[in-house]
Amino acid sequence: MPKRQIVLLPGLLCDYALLTHQIHHLADTEGIMVGDLTRDDSVSDMAERILEEAQDTFSLAGLSMGGYVAQEIMR
Repeated sequence: MPKRQIVLLPGLLCDYALLTHQIHHLADTEGIMVGDLTRDDSVSDMAERILEEAQDTFSLAGLSMGGYVAQEIMR
């Protein structure tokens, strides 16, 4: 059975390093994707890229700017 995917979205000027604790403790049971929010110029473009890269079904968690992107994904 494939692992469920959790998409983690870091805050402004942050990357996967901010989430190493969560990645370490969840990786055995969950598929982890850390969104790269540095490649796009708008929240809607960031959300679009995450939706293109993520599995069809996933759980979502965002911090700070990542939270804004998560809200755009849900919208």
